Amino acid sequence: MRLICFSVTNYRSITTAHKIQMSNLTVLVGKNNEGKSNILRALSLAMDIMRYYSENPRISHISIRSLRVRYNWESDFPISLQERKPNGNSSIDLTFELTNDELQTIRTTTGIRLNSNLPIRVSMGKSDAIIDIPKRGTPAFANATNKQRIIEFVCNKIDFNFIPAVRTDNDAIRVLERLIERELYSLEENPDYINATATIERLQQQILDDISARIVLPLQTFLPSVRDMQIHIQKDQRRAALRRNIEVIINDGTPTAIQSKGDGIKSLAALAMLNISNRPDRVSVIAIEEPESHLHPEAARQLYKTVSDLSKNYQVILTTHSPLFVNRMNLQENIIVDGGKATPVKKIKEIREVLGTIVSDNLINAEYILVVEGEEDKIVLEKLLPNMSEKIKRAMHAGTFIIDHVGGAGNLPYKLSLHRSIQCKYHILLDDDDAGRAAGEQAEIQGFATIRNITYTKCNGSPNAELEDCFAVTAYKQAILDEFGVTLDVSEFRSNGKWSDRVATCFRSQGKQWGDRIEKKVKFVVANAVPADANITLNPHKRTSIDALVTAIEEMI
Repeated sequence: MRLICFSVTNYRSITTAHKIQMSNLTVLVGKNNEGKSNILRALSLAMDIMRYYSENPRISHISIRSLRVRYNWESDFPISLQERKPNGNSSIDLTFELTNDELQTIRTTTGIRLNSNLPIRVSMGKSDAIIDIPKRGTPAFANATNKQRIIEFVCNKIDFNFIPAVRTDNDAIRVLERLIERELYSLEENPDYINATATIERLQQQILDDISARIVLPLQTFLPSVRDMQIHIQKDQRRAALRRNIEVIINDGTPTAIQSKGDGIKSLAALAMLNISNRPDRVSVIAIEEPESHLHPEAARQLYKTVSDLSKNYQVILTTHSPLFVNRMNLQENIIVDGGKATPVKKIKEIREVLGTIVSDNLINAEYILVVEGEEDKIVLEKLLPNMSEKIKRAMHAGTFIIDHVGGAGNLPYKLSLHRSIQCKYHILLDDDDAGRAAGEQAEIQGFATIRNITYTKCNGSPNAELEDCFAVTAYKQAILDEFGVTLDVSEFRSNGKWSDRVATCFRSQGKQWGDRIEKKVKFVVANAVPADANITLNPHKRTSIDALVTAIEEMI
């Protein structure tokens, strides 16, 4: 079962936030005081009420006072509506997608045949909370008992965790304590555990009975009417005590209580603990408020990776002010919260505006970027790629896909951090030489790239290669001869060294100087000389990495 969308009506600053779609990673972005946290807390409130119901079924109206969660009508129902709607309710509508097995279970239990989507409404008033199925015109739900069975079935499937923005040590530790307490709670159905707690209860009661016997006689001296005295430890309190007062020690070189660790460690520990169990039969949702709060950028990147890993097994919804946590893989899974309303993102420009990100003109509409090493690489690929793929051609024409060069492999991490900050998806093309491989490795280590989004210019039979190694020499040799008076029709050029080394040997053997300045000039001559037709420009035996690059870009866009 999955939560596919939810709506919030009349909760704090939120008057209408309708059908917020839930994916594996849903991101709420917006300026301060626009309602992001209130949407998250409304979802948390609804889920907690449903979990409370699962522990106390057959209650049609849940007393607000009995709830472990806090709802106060005077502060949580919109103040602007209180005079006009003195009996108004806050409500959260949730739509769940049920599996075929779950639908069959409901049909067997109630005789009701449902489609795959089931709406549940949780509403809160001044004194009570109500869970209902707001489905009109369906005779099957006229039977109150069957409706209650379905509500109970869904509520028993809720596995929800809310991690607030960590502000104090106590907040962080309480998050961990709740998670550990929940896991330990499952022991209470274990026969060995039941026998062990019964033994503890018996041994404790013997001592308590002895204390009672010793106290009752002196007590009767002052109160002759006292006949007996008993001392007990409540079972619920004993069980709760066995789940609480946990000490967490983390050894990262020095074993230290988690209270003494930094905010980054606390946040990562809480999220890592959420990832220890996978419950495919549950509605597993994790809500995280401002995960980047108070974190160093490096710690924030670690946390982003942890959140991404969590979203593979859980549905994660979070609020953020950081471009790092924006879902760049699927733009529509980012929700802009503005003026108490929630709207899915359509263009990357909307996210940049709401986060206040400043970009250069050529990046205003760009959603996808190919990052290359040199300006000459950019010149060649801007000619070749649109002629190798209609999809890439359309994206380049629309300005949603551009090619950007970093001015040398060593500048790669900095440039990638810039593109990530403006919420762009990118792919990287690097020379397959020492500098390119080192730059790619650093980008991976720093969390800016993965093996998936880096392509190297590998050429068959060449231990080192650069983009020009993929070209057919016939496409540019005349241009070099015309510009520099150097021919490439010599044995020095026909080796397995990388292109610039082979060209350097040709220049020197023909009495020419060679250096960084001349190498750059030669590469520009080649870049401008090669035609846009890939079948002419690319060497048929050495073009596989460029063909793979085209496929990777098409998948990205």
